[in-house]
Amino acid sequence: MEKTVPLDNGSQSFGFVEDKKKVVALLSGGLDSRLAVKMMQNQGFDVTAVAIKTPFCDFDCGRGCGFEIRGTADMLGVDLKTVYLGDEYIEMLKHPKHGFGSGMNPCIDCRAMMFKAGKQVMDDIGAEFIISGEVLGQRPMSQHGPALRTIEKESGLEGKIVRPLSGALLPKTEP
Repeated sequence: MEKTVPLDNGSQSFGFVEDKKKVVALLSGGLDSRLAVKMMQNQGFDVTAVAIKTPFCDFDCGRGCGFEIRGTADMLGVDLKTVYLGDEYIEMLKHPKHGFGSGMNPCIDCRAMMFKAGKQVMDDIGAEFIISGEVLGQRPMSQHGPALRTIEKESGLEGKIVRPLSGALLPKTEP
């Protein structure tokens, strides 16, 4: 529900300003997360982006993943928060609770860790929910119904994750 507050503009009449609901977006710099952000902006949400930095991605090198994410955030006009997952990320890689995909990619554990980081930003800025550009069925290990539910549970975000690119295919969430 949108909240309106009176705005005293110095005259006898009052105008009204709508408070935009705040949401956090996990931003990878790829097309899907960009589309998810734009969809939410077009619906009037105030989006703050979260980029996850790991020991394997150097945001400060002037090229590569971090550079692209900063450019994407600028293009979208969103505030970008960077969260560094260091030692805890390495430990998760060594012993993923939900196992590995093909190769050494612990998809479910990694996604849950990213959403936990996003939840912290969500709590810090008073956002109502988190969005992601995940597409149902796009990645075999982490983007199917049971995995998405596991990620929500493991991250403490049950009912608080919106995946706008697959919204019609997934159960309703609180938002």
